[in-house]
Amino acid sequence: MIKKLAVFLDSDVIISSLISNKGAAFSLINNKKITKCISNISLKEIRIVIKRLKLNLKNFKNILVNFKVIQIKNDLDDIKSKYHKFVFDKNDAHVVCGAKESSVNFLITYNIKHFKKDIIKQNLKIITLTPALFLQYLRSL
Repeated sequence: MIKKLAVFLDSDVIISSLISNKGAAFSLINNKKITKCISNISLKEIRIVIKRLKLNLKNFKNILVNFKVIQIKNDLDDIKSKYHKFVFDKNDAHVVCGAKESSVNFLITYNIKHFKKDIIKQNLKIITLTPALFLQYLRSL
């Protein structure tokens, strides 16, 4: 029997699942065999995007109950300083920090080019994948 996998989700994956009920993001969000993690920083970011795009906040609250929210206590400047080497844009450093603090093996994002995947894998032992590639991996188990 395969144990439950844990993944850290970038906010773009969650937003995508709220925009469309088709596709990899929606399938991943609704997969009960996966522990889905986000950080308190990502949560704040998601709420801002939901408001800006005028998405249904109630739909987000319905799926949020299935997420594990990791509390990152460091301020953003500390996070950017510590995790800048894993990203091309230091504003994405909080995503890598959240994945590390979640103790997951996978970081799931559509913004794959924003992250230095090889350095993340080598130093943090976290594999960075798109939702579709992760679902393909799940099918191979």
